[in-house]
Amino acid sequence: MTRRTLRLGLLSALLAGASGCASVGPEEALAPAAVPGDWAAVSARMSGTAPVTGDWIAELGDPAVTALAAEALAYNNDLAGAGARVRGVLAQARIARSQLLPQIGFGLDATRTRSPGGARLVGGQLVTTGGYVNDFSSTFSLQWQLDVWGRLTDQTRAAYLSVEAQELDFAAAALSVAGNTAQAYYGLLATRLQRELSGRDVETGEANLRIIERRYERGLSSSLDVRLARASLAQSRAQAIAQAQAEREAARQLEVLLGRYPSATLTAEGELPSVEGLAGAEGGAGLGDPIALLSRRPDVLAAERRLKAQGFQVDAARKALLPSLQLTAFAVENENNQVVTGADGVPRLDKADFMEALDFDNVFARLVGGVSAPVFQGGRLKAQVKAERSQLEASVYDYAQTVLDAYRQVEDAIAADAYLDAQLTARRLAFEEAEAAEALTERQYLNGTANVFDLISAQQRRIASESQFITASQARLVNRVDLYMALGAPFAVPAFERAGTERFTPPERDPEPSPAREET
Repeated sequence: MTRRTLRLGLLSALLAGASGCASVGPEEALAPAAVPGDWAAVSARMSGTAPVTGDWIAELGDPAVTALAAEALAYNNDLAGAGARVRGVLAQARIARSQLLPQIGFGLDATRTRSPGGARLVGGQLVTTGGYVNDFSSTFSLQWQLDVWGRLTDQTRAAYLSVEAQELDFAAAALSVAGNTAQAYYGLLATRLQRELSGRDVETGEANLRIIERRYERGLSSSLDVRLARASLAQSRAQAIAQAQAEREAARQLEVLLGRYPSATLTAEGELPSVEGLAGAEGGAGLGDPIALLSRRPDVLAAERRLKAQGFQVDAARKALLPSLQLTAFAVENENNQVVTGADGVPRLDKADFMEALDFDNVFARLVGGVSAPVFQGGRLKAQVKAERSQLEASVYDYAQTVLDAYRQVEDAIAADAYLDAQLTARRLAFEEAEAAEALTERQYLNGTANVFDLISAQQRRIASESQFITASQARLVNRVDLYMALGAPFAVPAFERAGTERFTPPERDPEPSPAREET
């Protein structure tokens, strides 16, 4: 039997039952999958990996990254939007919870009706009189749908599980913002180093051109040497312009993450830091247990909450086929008053007449209980059950795919770290040898034992080697941050305050716990 057949058979068994809890747990969803007991990309010398660090930003050991991550978490627009979505889903959960409680209403009505009147003599004058009827009524109502089968409870539990999933999405967004900020900073730092390297290359080319022009004037160099030096200098200047543009673009990228106006005024100082190897005999970053990844990565936990929530939605849709019981109670107090106009023709209204409507001494009350059951709705309810079960099946596959993607991302980052470490070592050696070869070629050229072709070639080789070394250093730093994000490693940053700006704070949950139930 293939794994695909086994998976479909298990899924059919999980979803086939028409009674009991329809929720599918993460263990059942991953039963056909081969959850690794250890990381496949880890070499034998690195067996028994250390636990994942408790603060990966602190482990980078770069105060600039810590400060920028704190600012990004406080003012990043995507993260603020994720917080707003949490508050919206929480409000929806409160709406779902309100269905479990009685709905109470109170109303107060007042009407006035004029009755036919006549005319009479008052003090020798003819006065028209008329009658008015004031009708005051107050109403108290109560409606309560009894959750006999637990349908409303299932909907409420599903809603609060959706809140937890959205909160985990917020945590995943915070991890992504912090990681992207660190990578963008290292990108800005690398482009600054590349720009400075291009600037030194221009200075070297200008010095070479001056030397060659003087030698040409004395007849020691040919016009070909001068033209080659000028061409090399022009190429170096073009590269310097391109690196300056790349640096400004990298600055704007970082400033957008920080919630600043992207004016490209941000700068990065210092050198690219070095990182230690992964956990092994030499120590370094810990990878942790692969099984623990399922309880640490926010996106995996969010997919698990959505899987459980969809199970409750299936239960609620199935219970909608059962009869429902609803209680309705109302009480009405009426107060009628006959008001006759006075001698001036203006009706008199006594305040006591209005307040008597609030006196429930003579009240009409009724309590009604009713049971209703669906008979014919064109197959809507059965189709709803099928739709929810299909969504549950999709949630099972989504959860399994999220877990597999998480393991793949970790394995890719582990394997890339080894390759990038070896590449960085080779790039460092190539740069050191190219630098020594350049110095040797310069001495030989001044002594007349090497031509201008040798000199320009040596200089270009040294520039290319140093540039590739910077790129390799940046790539290893970026991959290390990718590894931390793939592991779902925790981090901590200090609170960041910007003058004149209100700091964004994540939403707070209700003080009461969300509904939960035991898995069956």
